Amino acid sequence: MPHPPIGPKDTLGDIYYKTYTEEDRDNVPHHPPWGLKQKDTFLEFSPCRDWFLNSFLPDEVNRQRAQTHDGLYHAYIVGEANTRAANHQIVREWRTMAKERAYWEKYRERLLRKVKDFEKMKDAFSKEMAKFESDRKFEEWGREGFRGKLRAAEDLLAKERADWK
Repeated sequence: MPHPPIGPKDTLGDIYYKTYTEEDRDNVPHHPPWGLKQKDTFLEFSPCRDWFLNSFLPDEVNRQRAQTHDGLYHAYIVGEANTRAANHQIVREWRTMAKERAYWEKYRERLLRKVKDFEKMKDAFSKEMAKFESDRKFEEWGREGFRGKLRAAEDLLAKERADWK
């Protein structure tokens, strides 16, 4: 398809796309001819227009240029419907993910609190168990001591009875 001549109001991007040739298709890397700067944002019209007009590959620009008006209209409607449907789904998933993330964070906090409480109860239980074991040993030793004293007293009593007779 012959390119229209370069006009006086053509932008750098217009010149780039009009001078693109079929021979360059596979060999030359695509370097968008825009005037975007690091400080530009998409809150202003000019950088948005520059990015939008110059971001597409020359072969794609030529392919779209070759389409009929009905073909472009059809491609626009199908593309726009798909884009909006995908955007809608993405927004729904983001909202769901945000809710799930908030729920997960609350669950994690509850779980961490329960772990801390468990550690405290475990320490208290260990101390109580040690005290119980110590008390039980003391009680056993005390009981055995009293049994020993009782046996000694019984032996002494038996001996004194035998001596008394």
